[in-house]
Amino acid sequence: MPTYVTLIKWTEQGRTKTKDLAARYADGQQRIKGAGGKEIGTFVTMGQYDMVSIVEAPNDEAMATIALQIAGRGNAITETMRGFTLDEVAKLV
Repeated sequence: MPTYVTLIKWTEQGRTKTKDLAARYADGQQRIKGAGGKEIGTFVTMGQYDMVSIVEAPNDEAMATIALQIAGRGNAITETMRGFTLDEVAKLV
């Protein structure tokens, strides 16, 4: 499955709900599974972004569905990038 890296910034609404982070994370996990995806890892980070998530999804459309559902809750702004392993790149060049 393709791999996607999502950079996450909490909105003001999301920052006010940090105590609900575990429940929001669990909801995100269900949305990923519902779209046929699998979480590789999610990290709370310091710096420009509040979290980074790495997910495998069946295709771009499935990942877009996940991102839209999560962003639609109003707690986060996301930027998602398709990640390629070095083996995948070697096949492209």
